[in-house]
Amino acid sequence: MQEYLLESPWILGVLGFFLTIGLVYAWIQSGRDLFWKCGLGVALATVVGILINISYKTEQEILREFIWKIAADLEANRFSEVTSRVHPDATEYLRSLKNQLESVEFDTVRIKKIHGIEIGKAKNPKTATIRMNVFVKASRGESSGAVPRWVKVHLEQEKGRWMVVDYEHRDPQYEMLNRDGQDRLDSLYRR
Repeated sequence: MQEYLLESPWILGVLGFFLTIGLVYAWIQSGRDLFWKCGLGVALATVVGILINISYKTEQEILREFIWKIAADLEANRFSEVTSRVHPDATEYLRSLKNQLESVEFDTVRIKKIHGIEIGKAKNPKTATIRMNVFVKASRGESSGAVPRWVKVHLEQEKGRWMVVDYEHRDPQYEMLNRDGQDRLDSLYRR
């Protein structure tokens, strides 16, 4: 419920608008002062709710902005910005990729769909996982290509800042597979 109220201001706005219109209509039809006072109260509560909704950022909204920023930095080839978001205790695989990053020139990095953002139960350190489909068009030396991928990014919060600890990537259909299909595909990608 919190997700709908704090991440979708239009739901609150539409609900408040129609309730206010209904109360004003009831006041016009009946002439009772109670209805216009309630309508005014609902309208004010709707405006306050929308202002709170817009000004307050949930953890999922913060993570969504974080991952969009990384994609924008990769597309603009701002590698120092990207590598500054890699956790010092990141996996060896991620650290080796971090060192190879500057040899790649990215043309396009698009997040097509974020399938889910899961925030871990632990508070110290806070962890999160983002599952998404991405499309990357890049070149390295003479070779270039466009690759759609399903990506799972593992994050950890250090000193109030989210940082990438590890990531996985698979074929873009991975999110649609059942558990058996995912297990078969996972066996092909074991590190």
